Amino acid sequence: MSLLGILAEAWRTLASHRGRASMTLFGVVWGTAAVIFLTSWGAGVQTMVERGFFRSGRNLTQVWPGRVRAEFSPAVDRRFLWFTNDDVLALRRRARLPDRIAGESSAHRGISFRERMRTLDVRGVEPVLQEMRGVTIAAGRGLGPQDQLQRRRVALLGVDARTRLLGAAGGVGSWIRIEGKPFQVVGLLARVGTQLSRDSSALDEQVWVPLSTYQGFWPAPWTEETVVGRIVFRIPDRNRLLEAQHEVRAILAERLRVPPDDDEAVGMFSSVEMLNRLGSERFTAVLFVLAVTTLGIGGIGVLTLMLDAVHERRQEIGLRLALGARPRDVLRQFFLETLVITLGGGVLGVLLGVGACLVLARIPAPDLVPLPELSPRIVVVAIACMATIGLAAALAPARRAMAVDPSIALRQE
Repeated sequence: MSLLGILAEAWRTLASHRGRASMTLFGVVWGTAAVIFLTSWGAGVQTMVERGFFRSGRNLTQVWPGRVRAEFSPAVDRRFLWFTNDDVLALRRRARLPDRIAGESSAHRGISFRERMRTLDVRGVEPVLQEMRGVTIAAGRGLGPQDQLQRRRVALLGVDARTRLLGAAGGVGSWIRIEGKPFQVVGLLARVGTQLSRDSSALDEQVWVPLSTYQGFWPAPWTEETVVGRIVFRIPDRNRLLEAQHEVRAILAERLRVPPDDDEAVGMFSSVEMLNRLGSERFTAVLFVLAVTTLGIGGIGVLTLMLDAVHERRQEIGLRLALGARPRDVLRQFFLETLVITLGGGVLGVLLGVGACLVLARIPAPDLVPLPELSPRIVVVAIACMATIGLAAALAPARRAMAVDPSIALRQE
């Protein structure tokens, strides 16, 4: 039978079972669209979560000094530890896995601008930390090596810090006072947005100054060394996070003269660990399984429809076999009819799923609201699932049609 003939028979099957055919096609259309939409939405959720965690910097780990664990010193003498600039330099020389390492210190301090007075998070940062955080400069310039070397009194302001402190009256070039010490605003940070991972404050609320300037104005009262509040390092490969943490902890433990397994002496936190614990990939996989199950139910509907069609057309099948048609011709006819019905619903489902994703992706959404993230791979996977289910649904009706006995079928009314 020609392709036009197969299409005509498929249309006749659908027309003779309008109610059931409508529900069957709806199942295939909805199942195929669900595979595309839910998988795309799961990918969007995964991207949203990753973006939220990495807004403070991608693949970063923060390291802070703690105190010696109780079993290594008497409880009354659990000495506190601190990092210095030399520890940062030692890590840069010896650590192999991190590609960027920077020191940082911070505290909430009083800042004034004209008649305004605010308490904001002031961060002493090295210039390389700007790159590590991934924050762009909205106006002015960033902190440079000369600012660090010459201990310049310059500052960068986050979006919310600028709004609270400067208001509409100030901007790049304005002079502010941090605990009475004058600083010039040389740059404004672009908006970062909601962060799912942060320490004491969001980046939009911070004021950045050169680390050397910070250490000069606000030294640690318990030592004459140049103290660093925390060390931040970045790894290019997030899969080697634990290996990099062990390497950094071993180097710092050696310099602090504490055991390398003392995690109270050298504390660490990485947003990568939290992201891995959330398991957003598993969430996407669950959505995919649910969508494929929905498509499978649609495939069962096609299977039932075609099995009924074979039962109703058994005399036609018997007559064709009696007139010389080969069983494989009957097998091919019903196999292709089932595929045509499945593929017809699948094409409509693909159009519906892709259209829904494209429309929703254009809707302006609040920060950290997941939107579908459509990709060609998802469409290909949906088509492959639909084709696989169509093949499975076509096999049983085709085999039953091929097994019809012409002598029995022609005697039946």
